[in-house]
Amino acid sequence: MSGGVDSSVAALLMQHQGCEVIGLTALLFGDASAAGPCCGREGAASAAAVCAQLGIEHRRVDLSELFERQVIERFIGEYRSGRTPNPCSDCNRFIKFDRFFELARAWDCELLATGHYARIVERAVGHDSAPASQRHLLASARDSAKDQSYFLACIRAERLSLIRFPLGELTKPQVRAIAAEAGLPTAQRADSQDVCFMANRTGLAQLLSWHHGELPQRGPIVDEDGHVLGEHPGAVHFTVGQRKGLRLGGGSEGLVVHRVEPQTNTVVVAQRDAHPIAALHLSDVVDMAPGLWSAGEQALLRSRYRQPLWPGRIEQGSSVGDRSRLSVVPLEPQYGAAPGQWCAAYRDGVVLCGGIINEIEYQK
Repeated sequence: MSGGVDSSVAALLMQHQGCEVIGLTALLFGDASAAGPCCGREGAASAAAVCAQLGIEHRRVDLSELFERQVIERFIGEYRSGRTPNPCSDCNRFIKFDRFFELARAWDCELLATGHYARIVERAVGHDSAPASQRHLLASARDSAKDQSYFLACIRAERLSLIRFPLGELTKPQVRAIAAEAGLPTAQRADSQDVCFMANRTGLAQLLSWHHGELPQRGPIVDEDGHVLGEHPGAVHFTVGQRKGLRLGGGSEGLVVHRVEPQTNTVVVAQRDAHPIAALHLSDVVDMAPGLWSAGEQALLRSRYRQPLWPGRIEQGSSVGDRSRLSVVPLEPQYGAAPGQWCAAYRDGVVLCGGIINEIEYQK
């Protein structure tokens, strides 16, 4: 329970289902952090007030060192390498759906419930040599505007049967209405915005200064022929496909970031549609629906949050049977994918697999 309305209503709905509920708040930030209102002491106090009203136990666990190592440091490291990290996915795979399970086992809890907008569905999955069996699968939320399944495309398949997403069938207005009707103090609490540990207008410059004692350095913005078009305030501020912040003036219409070169602190720009993607090569792949898909099959893909799904083909990894590395090939022109982001594959609303975009191959 982060202290917001979503996790508060998730606890309430699990209680309504007859579950004995323990509210868990992970303290992810130190007192000197510039983090937002969730997952810190302010959020813990808010979650404790909800638990007191619901008559359930509330526990706090300090995971700030783990969060610093697995989320914040990874975030900074990826940007310094010219890549675009996805800290929400890292938090889910290393904290919420990993460490939380260790705590659940230690406390003899049977299920883990969160306030994410996603669903767990059951489908019969069969094999040629074995009868069909029921399998728990991750699926998109009913409310497509709030769907968070993209950030959850990193959960180990065997854990899906132990997870509940009580908000998966609801919209945000419905969630707030349930909270208001129950008189929960979080009913009108503001939603978290952007990256949780960069709230209060904290930027990458401040984050680098606090954690590494360095500041981004100004450098050139060049076209693909090396002609200098302008100057940037630090390459870490830019990601592939970005237009905002280039400030190149007249004649630069249609130019976006094509790549970031951290070794020379250079941002290279090109026309948005100059480099259609031939393939996205993925690492850290998680097979979320074993037996439901095979390499060579088509699926719908998403390579950044809120991006419309696009058709593609999932291809085999570097060796036969290697599902830690896969590639996806667009079946219609796609642009602007960024190394470091996650790519998730869907079929009929179910997440088949997810992985980190490690390399981008462009059409020649």
